[in-house]
Amino acid sequence: LHLDLLARRVFRAGTRLELTAKEFSLLSLLARHQGEILSKMMIAEQIWDMNFDSDANVVEVAIKRLRAKVDAPFDIKLLHTVRGMGYVLEVRSE
Repeated sequence: LHLDLLARRVFRAGTRLELTAKEFSLLSLLARHQGEILSKMMIAEQIWDMNFDSDANVVEVAIKRLRAKVDAPFDIKLLHTVRGMGYVLEVRSE
């Protein structure tokens, strides 16, 4: 996975991934904290500049859309859910 922060482009296995501005921001946040579990609250505050409402599923929807672009076409998955804690970007040997 390669993020070009200046050009706001993402490549995986040489293929350019078309992301929305929010998807790029979310992936950039996860990449800056690679290997760290980020809570939904932290993601919501950083990406949407909003106080987290546990009933709001904005983070789950964004992660689902991001996974469809970043992970679905590839065998090795990078975006992982840590149940009850949040999300992490990392390569895992499963």
